[in-house]
Amino acid sequence: MNTEYDVAVVGGGPAGLAAAIAAYDRGAKRVLILEREARTGGILNQ
Repeated sequence: MNTEYDVAVVGGGPAGLAAAIAAYDRGAKRVLILEREARTGGILNQ
């Protein structure tokens, strides 16, 4: 398993996913998204 990443994004909500896409578009090929929920794309429940 590869454990080296170009970028690590904490949070898989809309802003985190947008940050991951932007990093990829700017050359980061190994992007790690860390999310505590079972699925990405959620919105903060407050």
